[in-house]
Amino acid sequence: MRQRLRSWIWRLALAAALTLVFLAYAQPALMQSMADQIWACF
Repeated sequence: MRQRLRSWIWRLALAAALTLVFLAYAQPALMQSMADQIWACF
């Protein structure tokens, strides 16, 4: 039972992380800012 609960917690955490990444990519201003910061490294 404990292993099953741990598995579900990991799945929920992964789903939350993927949702946050998707929402971040949906904002053009954030993507432009990230692109500028990456380009500044070169």
